[in-house]
Amino acid sequence: MTYQRSASAQKMVDAACTKLIVYYTDGNARTMWGRNGLNGGRVAADPESIEVLRHKKYVAANAASIKTAIIYAKSGAELHRFSKGSWV
Repeated sequence: MTYQRSASAQKMVDAACTKLIVYYTDGNARTMWGRNGLNGGRVAADPESIEVLRHKKYVAANAASIKTAIIYAKSGAELHRFSKGSWV
């Protein structure tokens, strides 16, 4: 079975500057794309830094159940890696 994203989800993926791949301790994995919009529909001056900050906030809130988390730039380059309870 193939998963097809909705048009709004695909638009968000296309607009993202970063993605976060999280590997949990229970063996599951999840990919999350960055959201660069600010509250009130404002546009961020540096959208990549806003996305990285949000990814790191998610990892900090769920650190107990995360084995490894990797933040990638849209180009595919690895920006940050969370492993063994800290950012490497």
